[in-house]
Amino acid sequence: MPPESLLPAMLDPVGAEENSAPNFWWVGPEDNPVLVENAEAVMPYLPYYMAGWPLKWAGKIAQRAPDVRVIEHPDGTFQVISVGPGGSNFKFDNPYDAANGLAGGLISVFVSRDPQMVCLHAGAARVGDGLVVLIGDSFAGKSIVALHLAVLGNTFFGDEQVCVTFENPSQGMCLGLMPKVRLPLPEDCGDAFREFVDGYSSMQGDEMAYLKLWEGEAGTFGEMAPLRALVFLDRMETGDSELSPASHPEVVKTMVCTAFAPHIPSSDLLAGLTRLAGAIEVYHLKFSSSRDAAALLSQEFRQPGAESDLGPESGLGR
Repeated sequence: MPPESLLPAMLDPVGAEENSAPNFWWVGPEDNPVLVENAEAVMPYLPYYMAGWPLKWAGKIAQRAPDVRVIEHPDGTFQVISVGPGGSNFKFDNPYDAANGLAGGLISVFVSRDPQMVCLHAGAARVGDGLVVLIGDSFAGKSIVALHLAVLGNTFFGDEQVCVTFENPSQGMCLGLMPKVRLPLPEDCGDAFREFVDGYSSMQGDEMAYLKLWEGEAGTFGEMAPLRALVFLDRMETGDSELSPASHPEVVKTMVCTAFAPHIPSSDLLAGLTRLAGAIEVYHLKFSSSRDAAALLSQEFRQPGAESDLGPESGLGR
């Protein structure tokens, strides 16, 4: 079990008896919470993966069918079952991984309830007066570029998942997920990044470090920010970072392929993401160094309200 100092206020049960083992919990916004059965089985480990989600004891008898069930088997394995449009049923060998599965189930139910919201597989940081959302293929560098932006003093919003709305103007929402970074760190990540990871690590394994940022350095669950730009990441083996206007079809295709939106018909999803991409700036970022890529993005978007000076045929290289 992690040290008590790592357990945030979200784990203080409201209304639970001191020595009881409650069965049902309300998790999430008070006006639309997710009902979870047996969350206490993995609750001590949940802060490694998410924070800021309100938590309230719902009693020993369900008021309705739960949205997410956590089952602890006699052999020490776990099962996390979520219902709804994005419902799933996963098995886990230990409570740490099961807590991560619970975080995924909570997000699945939460997102699927809003017809104007989709969850993008993306990194994001608030740079200047708006949110810069990083999209791309698997292993494109979304997580590490988002963390490099945080090292530079920008507000971290997510390294893997961020919600966006179809409303006009579109906004991004922070899901309160804890950032993580693959180990070992790249040789060229820089001393500042190494110190950042070492200083904020709440748990490290052979292949992954889980970070817990301080208040004010990361967005909180439910925090909204206007979308400033969508950036398609194109990682190369070598070469300087270069930022240029992107093809809208390229950006829309990537978002459609990586969006979690089981509650939205495919035609509506395509139309919504096409409108979103057409309403804000979209860029293509070629880079070989995540640190340099973040520095370029921070320089380009840091000034509040500044319009990009990149023309249709221009590129900004470093």
